[in-house]
Amino acid sequence: MFERFTHEARDVVIGAQRVARELHHRWIGTEHVLVSLLATPDAPGVATLTRLGVTPERGREAVLAVIGDGSDGLGDEDTEALKAFGIDLDEVRKRAEETFGQGALDAPLPAGGRWRLFGRRKTERGPGHIPFAPRAKKALELSLREALALKDGFIGTQHIVLGLLRSDDRQTLAVFERLGIDPRETRREVLADLRKAA
Repeated sequence: MFERFTHEARDVVIGAQRVARELHHRWIGTEHVLVSLLATPDAPGVATLTRLGVTPERGREAVLAVIGDGSDGLGDEDTEALKAFGIDLDEVRKRAEETFGQGALDAPLPAGGRWRLFGRRKTERGPGHIPFAPRAKKALELSLREALALKDGFIGTQHIVLGLLRSDDRQTLAVFERLGIDPRETRREVLADLRKAA
């Protein structure tokens, strides 16, 4: 499937890995693909999101609010809930690092120091690779279906945007909600903009 991706769409997928790494996440999810897409604000499909006020900064903020920065695996809502019980995660982390050293609570790499690129695949990649979450794989598969439905012989950024907008997992929907995006309405707007541009 990857051979059908345009150069720009390939850069988005590769950029999603960079975003996941920057946020200290151990997976590549739809949220990372979205943030990577937003780095190309004039690209087909992405231009609609840009017109609707979805910027790279807002996208990253929404991801951090919903998913967190990977430092403790908890989002803002979880952190606030724990504070209600008198647990301050920042203070816990600070004390652990004072006692055991910087990064003491960071999750270690799996045995052998490597991540698997795709779930159950037996071949492991180098330590720089991060696996795709099932929801990200599904969104990329949906982008292929979008390309076929539009009778395009390639998968471009517009197809990835449309694939993400069809995602129905909790995390993706929470990020869209945080951005004030209604996936169905935005999908209609993306398709309308693509028709105008054709």
